[in-house]
Amino acid sequence: MFSTSSGNAYAYGVLDSGSRADLSPEEAYDLGRRAVVYAAHRDSYSGGDVNMYHMKEDGWVKVESTDVSNLLYQYREANQ
Repeated sequence: MFSTSSGNAYAYGVLDSGSRADLSPEEAYDLGRRAVVYAAHRDSYSGGDVNMYHMKEDGWVKVESTDVSNLLYQYREANQ
């Protein structure tokens, strides 16, 4: 996993705390979403759409494009 943005220091905190060798693709996607959401929440220059790709041996596969604000509300509601 890697992150590129002005908020990547925040994203790496989430990625480092949740990363493990045996993550399923869905678990990795969720971890990536959370990393971007919480980075965007802390960094005023981050936000907009999350474009998530899965890098495989034979190329890149687009997983989704989602608005960060919608994800933040989803995660907040799930934690209440």
